[in-house]
Amino acid sequence: MNKKEKLWFFSILSCMLMSNSTLVNAQDIEHIPRQHLKDTITLGEVVVKSKRQIVTPNSVSATLTHEDIARAAGKSLASMLENVSGVSMLQTGSNVAKPVIHGMYGNRILVVSRGARLTGQQWGIDHAPEIDKNAYNDVVVVKGSESVRYGAEALGGIILMNAKPLSYGAPQVQADVMSYYGSNGRQMGTVGYMQGTMPFNRQIAWSLQGTFEHSGDRSTAAYLLNNTGMRQRNAAFSLGYQHNQWRVETGYSLFWQKMGVMRSAQMGNEQLLQERIRIGQPVEFTPFTYQIDYPFQRVAHHTAFVNVYYQPSRRVKCSWQTTYQVDDRRENRIRRMNHSDIPSVSLFLQSLQSQWHWSKLSDRWKTEWGAQGMLMKNSNERGTGVVPVIPNYTETTLGAYALRKYLGDTWGVEGGTRFDYQLTRADGYDWTGHRYGGSRHFENVTFTLGAHQHFTKQLTLASNVGMAWRAPHVYELFSNGNELSSGMFVRGDSTLRSEQSYKWVTSLSYGNTWVQARVDGYVQWINHYIYDYPTHENIVVVSGAYPVFQYVQTNALFRGVDVDAHFYPLRTIDYRVFASWIWANEQRTKAYLPYIPSFKLTQQLSWKPVVSGAWHPSVGIEHRYVAKQRRFNAATDLTDDTPAAYHLVGFNCGVTWQMPHHQQLSLCFEGTNVLNQLYKEYTNRSRYYAHDLGRDIRCTLRWKFN
Repeated sequence: MNKKEKLWFFSILSCMLMSNSTLVNAQDIEHIPRQHLKDTITLGEVVVKSKRQIVTPNSVSATLTHEDIARAAGKSLASMLENVSGVSMLQTGSNVAKPVIHGMYGNRILVVSRGARLTGQQWGIDHAPEIDKNAYNDVVVVKGSESVRYGAEALGGIILMNAKPLSYGAPQVQADVMSYYGSNGRQMGTVGYMQGTMPFNRQIAWSLQGTFEHSGDRSTAAYLLNNTGMRQRNAAFSLGYQHNQWRVETGYSLFWQKMGVMRSAQMGNEQLLQERIRIGQPVEFTPFTYQIDYPFQRVAHHTAFVNVYYQPSRRVKCSWQTTYQVDDRRENRIRRMNHSDIPSVSLFLQSLQSQWHWSKLSDRWKTEWGAQGMLMKNSNERGTGVVPVIPNYTETTLGAYALRKYLGDTWGVEGGTRFDYQLTRADGYDWTGHRYGGSRHFENVTFTLGAHQHFTKQLTLASNVGMAWRAPHVYELFSNGNELSSGMFVRGDSTLRSEQSYKWVTSLSYGNTWVQARVDGYVQWINHYIYDYPTHENIVVVSGAYPVFQYVQTNALFRGVDVDAHFYPLRTIDYRVFASWIWANEQRTKAYLPYIPSFKLTQQLSWKPVVSGAWHPSVGIEHRYVAKQRRFNAATDLTDDTPAAYHLVGFNCGVTWQMPHHQQLSLCFEGTNVLNQLYKEYTNRSRYYAHDLGRDIRCTLRWKFN
């Protein structure tokens, strides 16, 4: 980027800083009362409470509350979200998991943290979202294509991570402390949260949050997965001031994580690689340990933000937000000549984003418009002795949008449009010393149109159609190296074009005293869909032999159905069943696309007896069935077949004691894969070298007071 372009971009950002603006945040969206379907789902891990009007009544979404997040303590964000119909996860080993919404993952899913998009190294299959779910009050999963509101890359959906509102005016301090232990990996963790106001001015509010987690080698049903321990240290604080129509909030958060990488994903030679894939599991085992040895990943993600809200009247809202993020990722491999302590991959990413939004409510109409700008710079550390997987690059992104909504007594409609511009500049050297990279710019116009209709108080139909786009990531364009956790060598293609998506989602819901059910259907056309496939050749580098994967693109068609139903035979019993089907293939050849989740069915039965006094017990069981993926093309995989179908059984039981002085004490036991099933998941990129996790029994103790 030359000086003229930098001056131009920062001039626009300066204009944003001086404007009354806002970012769309789920907690700030004005809700208009309506009859809605509310699902309270008691699970082994979480309780999902779905209110589809959380984002807009014309889209399909689900909300996980803070109680749901607490019940998923010690689990990844992706694992928690699996309890929403239509959501699965793409794994790489035992620690790395990425959320999958309707078959879309990675850079096709936007993670919005405290109103700002998370900017991390999401391009890597072996890179999980650098975020601590325990720091948030609720998580909203939007299944539709919401690129008009949130920008490019929201092809599959959006995960909104909303912090707990500061307690302005509250005289008391609130706190929530939780500790847990898990048998698989002997995992230990503590999560704490506290918020209050300043005694000299109750309009100055604050909050503090921290997470500590420590685990050792994980295990399958039959053997240990050596060097799969994890360390996690997270902290966050917020400070806000409220006066009349103004509210100003600022804060900082740190996400730090170190994860061991299973050694069987790093091979010694080509013959050993082929033999390991044939066997499908490690051949060498060592006793359990908490120690994390080479290879491992280490990431530190820093976020600082400033929000300014202004509400001149009851019907008008405007505010502005700016966020600065730093992502420092280092990956150490087993290297010769005692060089393992020098990271093979060392990436340093900085991003500055600023955005504003204005909205006005007039009778039954609501008008919104906003603009966003972001500058991102990603650089490789020198002196690693390894050719970087991706080149140094910068991205400049500008966007503006407008939305118009009408909400009647029994129906509503909305429409919107957006313009985006992205400039990408890359510069690097390959292993031959050849300089590569260049400049690419992308621009696009997207739209959305949605509506809903309440036929009766029990029956509701909602439908949304939207266009989205995504520019190819620098990794897809220029990558030329191996992924640490997945054990794959990936090559990019500098000629890739941007993806263009059209997605139509329709939801029909029905609810009464005895049953609550919802059926979601969707179809999505994607032009120039980008994916990687094995070339069936291996490459030998200093660290070992790896199978080669090449990025290509094609026109793709995705379609699927999500079903979610509750049955209440008694007031204290809830039986839930939810299932997801998805089909994905190339439009021209009809060939199946790789790594698409197979059919999944989950049943959950919970009982919460009504007892007198301060004690409130609960018991639940869960059964999950995952089918064999038969819509499979062997040419796009390293093996000739997919893993077999499997069943998993889980349970949960607990008791809550309402103590004096607004205190609450809870004790809970949970079990996953309690029958210790030995299985492999098709969407786990490490299934070539190992099985999935075995039995895990978890104990959680939680204390709340205010």
